[in-house]
Amino acid sequence: MRLRDLNPFWRQLPVYSPVTFVSLWAGLAGALGRGNPLGRLRDLLLSEYGSAGLILLDSGTSALRLAIEGAMAETGSDIVALPAYCCFDVATAAVGANARVALYDVRPETLGPDFDSLRRALEAGARTVVVAHLYGVPVDLDRSRQLADECGALLIEDAAQGAGGSWRGRQLGSWGDLGILSFGRGKGRTGGGGGALLANTARGASILAGLREMPAGAGGLSKIVKLSVQWAFGRPSLYGIPASLPFLGLGETTYKEPWQPTGMSTGPAAALLVNWEPSKREEEGRRRYASEWSMRNRRECSNAHPPARPPARPAEVWSGFLRAPTLTETAVTNSGRHDNGIMRGYPNVLAELAPVRERLQTKEPLPGADTLVTQLVTGPSHRWKRQEAAE
Repeated sequence: MRLRDLNPFWRQLPVYSPVTFVSLWAGLAGALGRGNPLGRLRDLLLSEYGSAGLILLDSGTSALRLAIEGAMAETGSDIVALPAYCCFDVATAAVGANARVALYDVRPETLGPDFDSLRRALEAGARTVVVAHLYGVPVDLDRSRQLADECGALLIEDAAQGAGGSWRGRQLGSWGDLGILSFGRGKGRTGGGGGALLANTARGASILAGLREMPAGAGGLSKIVKLSVQWAFGRPSLYGIPASLPFLGLGETTYKEPWQPTGMSTGPAAALLVNWEPSKREEEGRRRYASEWSMRNRRECSNAHPPARPPARPAEVWSGFLRAPTLTETAVTNSGRHDNGIMRGYPNVLAELAPVRERLQTKEPLPGADTLVTQLVTGPSHRWKRQEAAE
């Protein structure tokens, strides 16, 4: 019997973002107005992503909303092509931008666009395309760019889950005309909140210059308090305590009503700066573990019950593997709150969300997205899981 079997609070974390004790003190100082963390974070991101400009915001969702608003003004079309299977926050951003929606299907074997379906969304009038790197697995950015250019559409690259991933040597988030980053507590790189909107092309820079000025965020002291709780309980030996509290909704996917975007808070910015390098080291470990996990699943495919089929990855990429996705042959119905950290994917396609359904401009079958809803599970790939596997 292992010691953890005697611990009633032991539960594996579904996802892990490194948080250091030093970052909490830095975040507290930043929240109290010390230093210039927003300026330093801006310089760091411009250097890391090679972008032409950026705006720091309260969340990745707010960054995506502003990107959609700017893209609609630039293209003259309020129809936005969204992946039918993705985080519900993408829908929140589109609804907040007052966009009409054309959904395109997602291929289960790649977690990227079904390009025939995406072309039909463009033919329906969409001139803004949002692609999302689900669980850190990159979509085919070459084909996405080619198709968007053919139709004169603007490409928004949602890299909220893409920390540590790259495409042809450039970090995810730096390929679209506009790129989206998120520094939420479960996004791999965190300071307790915040996000960024990157301009990566001349067209993107022009849109960024035309966006309205964001009101400054508050110091973010409450976010640092929450980050402290994450630091204290963000380990398997104690994670069972917050996971057992239903009102926290850990592991649940829910639609959030839109809110008015604000600028990023100074506290989370200061904490993120300290957590940046530990997060990059964690990303290297995630890639190694998730790749081994996927290879093991492929080898054991014929003996597994049900068989496991990890999604294929495009060539010439590094995946950040925020989580390790696997397709099963039978439907999964678990609530996603298991001791081993394995969870099902998103519970619905975006078309089933009432605010999206009211805005839909296309009605076509979405078999790939439906398959992902019923058959995708994701496993943890972070250092706590790696330690468990080594025991």
